[in-house]
Amino acid sequence: MDIAELLKRKAVVGHRGYPARELENTIPSIDVAIKHGADIVEVDVQVTIDGVAVLNHDDTLQRTFGSPLNVRESTWEEVKKVARGRYRVPALREALEFVAERAGVFVEVKHPEDAAVVWRDIREAGAEKWTAVISFYDEALAKIPGYKGLIYAKPPGRVVEAKKLNCLLVLPRYTLATEKAISLAHKLGMYVVAWTVNDPTVALNLWKRGVDGIATDDLEAVKPTKPP
Repeated sequence: MDIAELLKRKAVVGHRGYPARELENTIPSIDVAIKHGADIVEVDVQVTIDGVAVLNHDDTLQRTFGSPLNVRESTWEEVKKVARGRYRVPALREALEFVAERAGVFVEVKHPEDAAVVWRDIREAGAEKWTAVISFYDEALAKIPGYKGLIYAKPPGRVVEAKKLNCLLVLPRYTLATEKAISLAHKLGMYVVAWTVNDPTVALNLWKRGVDGIATDDLEAVKPTKPP
């Protein structure tokens, strides 16, 4: 599997797995996303104080697990003890091994200094072809030799900057995924994945504009809108 081929055929991306059904950034969330037809699963990464990349959007586990533990100031041994019912915090390597090429993966780097650890895990898992590193931060992506994508949420957009970073794709907030921006990205040889869309009508309009992928919290709402 090659993530570029998935985007070429149009891709629905499970944002943090399938958070409308399972706790975000957990193995059950990834599992149900794949079972409901996600072409690509997106996850967020933090790195522990002893250098283990784990899945979590925030620096702390408060919002997701009800624990004030700061992942970045804790060891992996401390982080993996935290649980919420059947949910726990997975390591990135575990998540990649679980996906095992059944879908593509977007790994969002939240802190630029984590990029090297993330790329190491991707490489050691043999996931370079079906995984892309994505980030809001140019300096994070500059360190990645493989597939990567620049995320942005403010006008006028960052398509040209993404090209300079040798990105495979750009990931604009859906309101910035205009026909003009999509056309420019395509002319520069990049794919466009819009985020985060849970309304089927909005999704249909984005496909018509020419996006190559849509990230969603609700796969069952958006998957049926994907062009054949």
